[in-house]
Amino acid sequence: MLARLSHKPAVREILIFLAFCFFTAVVTWPYAWHLRDAVADSGDPYLVTWILWWDYHQTFTDPLHLFHSNLFYPLRYTLAFSEHCYGIALPFFPLFALGVRPLTVHVIALFLGFAFCGYGAFRLTRTLTGSSGAGWIAGIAFAFVPFRFGMMSHLPYLFSGWIPLVFEALVLFTRERSWKRAWWFGVAFFMLGLTTVSWFTFSLVPLLVVAVVLLTRYGIWRDPAFWMRSAVALGLACLALLPFMWPYHAAARLYNFRRSIEEVKGESALPHHWLSAEPRNRFWRGLGQDLPKGTRFRLFPGLLPILLSLSAWLFAVVGTTRPTFAGPALRNRSVALFDVLAILTIVVAIPVFGTAGLGKLKAISNLVSSDQLLAVLAVIVLGRLCLAYPLGLRFQNANLVDTLRSERRPDAFWVGLVLVFIGFFYSLGWNFVFYRVLYNLIPMFQSMRVAVRGSMFAYLGLAILAGLGAKSLAEFVRERYPRIPVGAVVGIIGALLLFELNAARLKLERGDISPDAVSLRLRDTPMRGGLVVLPTNASVNHHHILRAADHMKPLIVGTSGFDSPFAVQIELKTRAGPIPPDFMQFLEDIPTSYVVVKNHLLPPERRVDYEAFLGRAVAAGRLRFVNRFDGRDDLYAVVKTQPAAKSEATIPFPHETRDWSELLKEDPVNLLGNYRSWAQTICRLYLATYGTMPRFAELVPDAVFVGAEAIASSLDDQQSKLDSNLRRLAEEWAERPRFRERFGSTTEEQFIDALSANAGIPLSAADRAALIEKARGGSTARANALLAFATRPDFAAREANRSLVLLHYFGYLHRNPDDPPDRNMDGFNHWLHEIEASGEPDRLSRAFLNSNEYREVQSRTRRR
Repeated sequence: MLARLSHKPAVREILIFLAFCFFTAVVTWPYAWHLRDAVADSGDPYLVTWILWWDYHQTFTDPLHLFHSNLFYPLRYTLAFSEHCYGIALPFFPLFALGVRPLTVHVIALFLGFAFCGYGAFRLTRTLTGSSGAGWIAGIAFAFVPFRFGMMSHLPYLFSGWIPLVFEALVLFTRERSWKRAWWFGVAFFMLGLTTVSWFTFSLVPLLVVAVVLLTRYGIWRDPAFWMRSAVALGLACLALLPFMWPYHAAARLYNFRRSIEEVKGESALPHHWLSAEPRNRFWRGLGQDLPKGTRFRLFPGLLPILLSLSAWLFAVVGTTRPTFAGPALRNRSVALFDVLAILTIVVAIPVFGTAGLGKLKAISNLVSSDQLLAVLAVIVLGRLCLAYPLGLRFQNANLVDTLRSERRPDAFWVGLVLVFIGFFYSLGWNFVFYRVLYNLIPMFQSMRVAVRGSMFAYLGLAILAGLGAKSLAEFVRERYPRIPVGAVVGIIGALLLFELNAARLKLERGDISPDAVSLRLRDTPMRGGLVVLPTNASVNHHHILRAADHMKPLIVGTSGFDSPFAVQIELKTRAGPIPPDFMQFLEDIPTSYVVVKNHLLPPERRVDYEAFLGRAVAAGRLRFVNRFDGRDDLYAVVKTQPAAKSEATIPFPHETRDWSELLKEDPVNLLGNYRSWAQTICRLYLATYGTMPRFAELVPDAVFVGAEAIASSLDDQQSKLDSNLRRLAEEWAERPRFRERFGSTTEEQFIDALSANAGIPLSAADRAALIEKARGGSTARANALLAFATRPDFAAREANRSLVLLHYFGYLHRNPDDPPDRNMDGFNHWLHEIEASGEPDRLSRAFLNSNEYREVQSRTRRR
């Protein structure tokens, strides 16, 4: 019965799609086992989850305001700050209606995205070649190209199955210009734009070029049916897309959204990146590692797709034709005209490229850019080749038009070749004139930052050529060995392809699928303004957006393709150090209704800063504490916006003012907060005096001494008090027996030279003389000189990272770096290298905060 059903077109297509689902489950294992909550990371998957949910929610709530989302209140068109993904969300509306969690919908959509890409490439290649075997090879190569695994955080870009389908629709329509196929072309074009604006934009140029190739091959430039029906179908598709495209124009105009050239440059590959492989691929791990910046982009598609594409070039010749050299009359005159234009363009280009805006010819470079000249020259050369090849290039045909019309190469060859070249040029981005011209000519390209994503078209072209090459190779084998069926050869190639592209076992995270208590409370709470969730930064913003799908309230903070100026200001004001008093006024002006403080996401050293700000705002009657939820999330009402909000509990931290000495005794992690610069200065006192970093038992008492009577919540007085205490410490330092034993018998010159040698900071003659003079006059003078040396900017900059790592061991783990369980400095050196290489010291706090040892330290502290 299944065999009979498989002959029905609809059933056959479903079975093919299910086969690609099976391949996806195999290649991405164990993803299929965790379709409830598996995500590649807790970043963009959370953002896309919210987008899919918003598409569903707003469609059945207020569809006319789809783009005015509950993100980035009070701005408008905020869905247009990133991909709207409506075409992805649409097929999954039934899952939302059944109550499936938004994150689960995202996981399922990502899984099916692999299969959909494979099915789309299968259909395109089958249509081009007439071979299902070629389609299977192309589908596997396109669905599981290694570059796609790097997109698992970005569902809109992984879900690229409409790209091959729109090309298939174009091929079908050029072959048969019926209304039915015109409508399918319009629907595919519409769905491409409805799914991903970036893929729609990237597709415009290759669609145009492929259309030109096919119109030339089929000789239908003058077919009125093609032009009329394509105009109607594409016109209606564009009209239907207008409500989904106009908001991007409105947002760009309102907020001046445009990707800078520097942003595009940063996401543009170089040719050698095509030889750099994903480290997850078990076969090609390490390929390209030693190339200059070889790990920045990893575009290697695998060896088999390349070899199969080469076999398409070698074997895929479907027939031969005689050369069709054109008559000399009109064509010779046109060729001469194009040659003259090319020469004139080159003549103009010489001063543009060579003068760099200098000399008497600089006026030319002010009128026309080098990119414009290269584009004009490319058009002239292409026009010339369409009329006649240069004599040395006339192999089989007289010109490019005759070559395209020749039956030597099938449609699949030309479509694949066009896509390979355009995708390769796209991937180079600002490093090649092609993308620069598009950026300046087509406004939609100015909104895209990651030019390298255009390489997806090269992968599609390679997949088509690989399918064609596999088909040709199988037929070649059958001719030589008639007993070997074509299907067997294709099956072996497909298995080898799956084997090569099968990456290592995926490393997945379990997403935060369920709503928290404070989100459920907010969902039932009326609001006159927006919601601020703190802390806000790159590592937690996506989580806030995910929860916005639960509470459904207007969120002020967050992140997207473009960001809100309000969100940026909130992050800047709360990123580090004491939260300024004017922050409360800023929240009131937005206006903000409620503030949620997620204490478990706060680095422990920042809690003092938050408590100081919140305590002042509550005492001033500008914030009202509502309650604590899940034992960690605090909800505050902004009284000016929500005057009727009720307090349900007392504020969960003490109101009394505390000095830094008390805070440091309570938890050494406070060494890393607003107190950090003084703690680092103490570290440098030890290093300059004794040539070694301090031990945990040494530094904490000294830090407590400096923090005495310096009130943590007093922004005006704490710095002067800490500076005064630091001077007292230096004076007491110079009286210590260890110091006297080390420097009691030295001269001032020897003392300063010892400090310089211990610190590894060479001194100029003037600096050395000034410090020697400062050190004259006894122990107090030496203390002043020592403190002056320890606070030198060059010394502070040199030791910033080393002292920061040391303070993390002291603050989070309450031990020295070489204490058990480490017993050596390997862990310390690892983290020092990490922050020096990455330039991201914030990674330290996240790593130590999430470590098992920190949890054990916290558990022991609570038991005491």
